[in-house]
Amino acid sequence: MKLPPLAIGLGGGLLLALLLAPATGTALGTLASARAERAKLAEALAAPESNAALVAPDAAVPGGDAVIARIRERARGGGVLVEDARPLRGEGALVTVRFRISGAEKAVVALADSLEREAPLVRLRTWKLEAIPGGVRLSADAVAVLR
Repeated sequence: MKLPPLAIGLGGGLLLALLLAPATGTALGTLASARAERAKLAEALAAPESNAALVAPDAAVPGGDAVIARIRERARGGGVLVEDARPLRGEGALVTVRFRISGAEKAVVALADSLEREAPLVRLRTWKLEAIPGGVRLSADAVAVLR
């Protein structure tokens, strides 16, 4: 009796699958343990230590009011109008201050530059510069690290 080619192929495939099963099972087990280890390490890296400082102590600010005071002081010295400045809800050790200033283009850009360059550390997370009659208006969110 002659076996059909499909039956021969099916039998050969099953025999090959039985021969490779131990190696495949070992490889899949190793892969699963490597993925679990990677997930554990990624979780450990994502969550910083609670007592770890984000920045050097002299680069941190005491609170959102200090950032607002700094913006107002720089604006007064540069002839820039502070239209609005208010602290937003912070995220952990960060404080966010939303502000809007207007004035001559050179003075507004110089104020934004001095905020980011000088201590304590303040970064503009989002900002928008738009032309207005007589100058420009900068609307921004400043982020700083709390002490």
